[in-house]
Amino acid sequence: MPLLRRKDKEYERAAQLLVDGEVSKAIDAFREILSNTPNHVNAMVSLAVALLERQGAPSRSSDETKEALELLRRAAEMSPDNPVPVFNLGVCQRRIGMLQDALASFHRALEIEKRQPLALLHIAEINYQLGNLETAIEYARKALIRDPALEDAMDWVRDAVRQLKQNKEKGTRIDKKQDRD
Repeated sequence: MPLLRRKDKEYERAAQLLVDGEVSKAIDAFREILSNTPNHVNAMVSLAVALLERQGAPSRSSDETKEALELLRRAAEMSPDNPVPVFNLGVCQRRIGMLQDALASFHRALEIEKRQPLALLHIAEINYQLGNLETAIEYARKALIRDPALEDAMDWVRDAVRQLKQNKEKGTRIDKKQDRD
């Protein structure tokens, strides 16, 4: 048991480095944890987050992005009942412009754990980006029901409602592509 507690402290130290903005040191610490415990799901997810953070604006072709995607996929496979790796995979995919894949990941995270307001928010925002206004508003509403504090992150909803109203008045197709769960 003491060994497990030591590993948790190592992980907490590495995570704190990431929180403190010491991204390269955090990456080294997460790599060290994974060299000793290759199946440490939280370390995989956190290393992936750190790799993306270090890039600032990650690209699909970056080796660090590819590594982050692989770590998140592996963590999701190893812990299929844990929504965290799948959610973070969606965040990564969204950041590099893989919007349809990100939507699938966020929906999968919701299948695992239905009460995830941030997954709902990401689905809403992606649908807004794609011009699926009705779907975007629906998911924004669901996210707000689960976490009213998210309202500050939803300035775009007013614009979506305005556009939706204009589209209905013109008889324009409301959603470019339906994406409902």
